[in-house]
Amino acid sequence: MFKTLLIATVLAVSGLTAQAVAFSQLSLRGTEPAMIQGLDMVQDASRYPVQPSQAVMAAQQAYPGSTVIGVKLLPNGQYAVTLKVGGSVQRVMVSATSGQVS
Repeated sequence: MFKTLLIATVLAVSGLTAQAVAFSQLSLRGTEPAMIQGLDMVQDASRYPVQPSQAVMAAQQAYPGSTVIGVKLLPNGQYAVTLKVGGSVQRVMVSATSGQVS
């Protein structure tokens, strides 16, 4: 509950109020919000229909049980979501236009 409230507050302060509700439903499985690198600093994300929090949710759905390490919007219009999966690190690409995971 505390993590959800803190994440919603961080998103609201950074101008992503609409995303705060969606992101509050995401289970970060032990990841502290301060450790999600780049979530509130993704530039130009407003140009795309898929927002950083939605990309994170899509990546975690593709890798259940994963922990979010970071998210970055690449120049090619894809989010690079870095996850810890088991004992390894996995980079998941999510389209900023469709939300498709590749």
